[in-house]
Amino acid sequence: MNSEIEYKRSYTFIFVFYYLCEGFLQGIPFLVWPSFIAHQLGGSYDIAKWLVIYSIGNIPWTVKIIVGIFNDRWGSKKYGRRFPWIVSFGTFGGIWWFIMAFYMPGDESIYLWMAIYYLMTQLGAAFSDTALDGLILDVTPKEKLGRVQGYTWTMMFLGYGAGGLLLGLIFLQLDAMHFLWIITGILAIISSIFPYLIKEPIIEKDNIREFGKDLLTIVTKKRNWKVFTYTFAGGIQGVMLGTFFNYLILIGIGIIDVEETILSITSGTAVNLLGWSDILYFISGIGIVIGSFVSGILGDRSRKKTLSRIFLIFIPYCLILVVPFALSNKAIVALIFGFMFLIILGAIQNALMVVNQTIRGDLSKAYYPKLKSTYFALIVSLVNLGQNIGTLLGAWIFSIAALFISSYHQIFYIICLICSLTLGIAYLIFSTIDPIDYELERNL
Repeated sequence: MNSEIEYKRSYTFIFVFYYLCEGFLQGIPFLVWPSFIAHQLGGSYDIAKWLVIYSIGNIPWTVKIIVGIFNDRWGSKKYGRRFPWIVSFGTFGGIWWFIMAFYMPGDESIYLWMAIYYLMTQLGAAFSDTALDGLILDVTPKEKLGRVQGYTWTMMFLGYGAGGLLLGLIFLQLDAMHFLWIITGILAIISSIFPYLIKEPIIEKDNIREFGKDLLTIVTKKRNWKVFTYTFAGGIQGVMLGTFFNYLILIGIGIIDVEETILSITSGTAVNLLGWSDILYFISGIGIVIGSFVSGILGDRSRKKTLSRIFLIFIPYCLILVVPFALSNKAIVALIFGFMFLIILGAIQNALMVVNQTIRGDLSKAYYPKLKSTYFALIVSLVNLGQNIGTLLGAWIFSIAALFISSYHQIFYIICLICSLTLGIAYLIFSTIDPIDYELERNL
């Protein structure tokens, strides 16, 4: 199918712009909304209610496969298979940003409304994103897929930081957040319109019975379960490792107390560290941008070599994160090594994500050429599921370990061992997948 489509350079810019705007759609709620809620309520902030809101907002990203199935099956002969889904859901999400700008309560009901706004805006973003992923797989040649994934992920995290850290904090200080909501809504709609300029493959008539059989084999074929388990296992460390490492840095530089931190985590209460969370995200973002960009280029040279090297660097790296903090209790040591290790961690984690996404895209095109969006959406949902399970697993391990161990360094090392183990499992499973299904032909 790709041989029938002339890939134009402008397509990359359209994809990049879309993901830059998607960074706004995801970064503003995650990085700005907690501070905004505290601002609206006169400084108070209930972390438990916010976590419920965050969980609700993540629901659309875990059910992307639903729109993937419809997107692969039905489209428009005039407007293409992907574009109608991209623009309709993108516009739907954008409208909810406008509604948010015109109505935002200043009392405790804000938690309910923020939950509604988060669900609706992310529903539009997630479902539009699913169709765009299908479009990328439709038109992008195999030898360019790694770079496109790298560029889009780089721009998404730049948008994440620009929207969440820069514009979010500026508009919050100016007490003009409704303008930011309107800008975000406009970007959501505009970015979903530009894919109209991309020429899609001609829609071929599909036999509904064959479509159903292909759909069924997604869960019955052994080769798919290799992909599913390696994807799920590799995603477990995603949020867990970074979250607990941030606590390690803040303890090391004396921002928070060890006993208070352990008590706050195990009791389910919160330490109000919204400002420090933004700073640490910015530091990690430096590595995120570098890792995403470089891994995209290297992935287009050799998928297997690049991913194998990332795994073999990441697995032992997990085990040395605690070393400088355990050997020295000086704040300056924690500050230097904490920021340096955080940049490296951001680079490795997102390099792993970019190359994995490229390989999963290759597998989607190789295994299910007529179900690319469905298969890819399912795999991405498993990444999100792995991260959510990993976060719960980390909290559970931490709670149990804290009953017997008073040293945060020792508890964190146990967390790191779990992360290293799951990465090792993911790598072993990945090594059993036939490279012919994802590797560039010249490297086989």
